[in-house]
Amino acid sequence: MSLSNFAGILDLLDENTNRDSSHISASEASNHQGSGEQEKKEIGESEFPTIITQKTEMGTYPPGKIFDVQLFSEEIRAKSEKDNRLRQYYSDTISGYSIAHDCIGATVLKIMNHPVKSFAHKWLPIVMRASLGNAVHDCIQKNSDQFTEQEKSIKVPSIRCSVRLDCLISNNVLVEIKSCTYDDYKKIVKNQTPRIADFYQVMMYKYLLENHLAEAQAQTKLRTPPPELTHYNIDTLQLIYVAHDICAADAESFAQALKMIKETKHLMNSKRNKFFFITTITLKTSDFDPKPYNDYVINKIKNINWYIDNNKIPTVDDEFVDTNKCFFCLYSAKCPIKNN
Repeated sequence: MSLSNFAGILDLLDENTNRDSSHISASEASNHQGSGEQEKKEIGESEFPTIITQKTEMGTYPPGKIFDVQLFSEEIRAKSEKDNRLRQYYSDTISGYSIAHDCIGATVLKIMNHPVKSFAHKWLPIVMRASLGNAVHDCIQKNSDQFTEQEKSIKVPSIRCSVRLDCLISNNVLVEIKSCTYDDYKKIVKNQTPRIADFYQVMMYKYLLENHLAEAQAQTKLRTPPPELTHYNIDTLQLIYVAHDICAADAESFAQALKMIKETKHLMNSKRNKFFFITTITLKTSDFDPKPYNDYVINKIKNINWYIDNNKIPTVDDEFVDTNKCFFCLYSAKCPIKNN
């Protein structure tokens, strides 16, 4: 792939679809089973109202309430606030998301434990989208034998970096799985070009593998094992894109949504490809000059660490400050960068 093919790649960035690096997959979630009486005893008698009960063979229970979507959105808000609060408390490192997506201010403020007005997501459907994305990862990783390594942790304390690779094939192919909307997917298929943030993310992983492997392999407190080999020379970057939903902003009607999917099928010649919603973008590092992208990764890591080490907050003129990311940022309400 030539360097010229990266022209206009910024237009493909979508900050809405990201995998939660600390997720628990659906396949790992356990199902609680037990009789109604057991659950009643565990919760406590006082939790069950005594009015308007109905008699069944298994005992006496309150009448059930139908599922309430509005209540569900409130539950999602509460859960997202709890999860984000915990993530903020335990997160003191630079992630792949920090380099690829985030404004440098968000990363610095996170590591400094800057106050947050509200930990709840501003756009609550992102929680469901993250779950779909996690399921996509699980399905591909658990049903393919093509990868030699999966879910490898690279923790490098000397530069405060901690990431987790999706997949490796031998010592030269780095694979990242990305789920996306059909709108993004159609652009990726037509242009045969990855989203710029996804590209920077794999470039960061390549940099860490090739320059900090020994330190990463020396770490012991990891959620998943570090990479196994003694040397990596990544000459191939591959992104697996999976279209899994249509954002509400992409289509005004169900008919329009179906039309978008049909157009995508046509692009992928789906008569001979039943997995038209999955495609790969493969980049050979020999086809472009990696230096400017490596420099971007290195300089952003260096800048973040400088601010932390000197207890300073980035100013608005920093090259890595990105005010286009304010909507989804947890610090936007109290951001000392834009409010000073």
